[in-house]
Amino acid sequence: MTKEQLLALECKGEHVDLQTYFNVQRFVNREANWLNHELLNEWSESLEDDLVYWIPLRENRLRRDKTPELSPSYVSMFDEDKGSIMMRLKRNDSGMCWTEDPPTRQVMSVSNLEVFHTDKADEFEVHTVFTLYRSRFERDDSTIMGRRKDIWRKVGTEYRLAGRLVLLQQSTLLTKNLNVFM
Repeated sequence: MTKEQLLALECKGEHVDLQTYFNVQRFVNREANWLNHELLNEWSESLEDDLVYWIPLRENRLRRDKTPELSPSYVSMFDEDKGSIMMRLKRNDSGMCWTEDPPTRQVMSVSNLEVFHTDKADEFEVHTVFTLYRSRFERDDSTIMGRRKDIWRKVGTEYRLAGRLVLLQQSTLLTKNLNVFM
């Protein structure tokens, strides 16, 4: 999976049948449950080895500015693969991650699911929107909203995340830290 492939996801394929839609929806909901309950080891088992997890920074631009809003060469908030995610998870468990002590409380709601066929029989283009509410301490909370463009790969009877492009609606995050997965 590459960033260029994620940028090319445009909701233009053929919609999947209802059974496939339901199956993908079940896995998307399960993933949100894992993240909401900090079951990160379970979540990490759903990640493909060639995963690209990318959250690029977005700039506010005037309509007349024809510079592309997103490019793989631009600075990213997160630019990860499965290996770097696994290191983050180990760091969280090490007791040395001050941004997660006390742990972030989060609730993520995922909606507007659309699932399309790709040119590979076992891969599906999945589009969602999300709202993430997170809080730490007594007065540290934030709401983050965005869209996700994913590639989910069917492996046996399971679906595994092969690529995720997260497009945050905020160009500037006012949160003090961000050590959660979306």
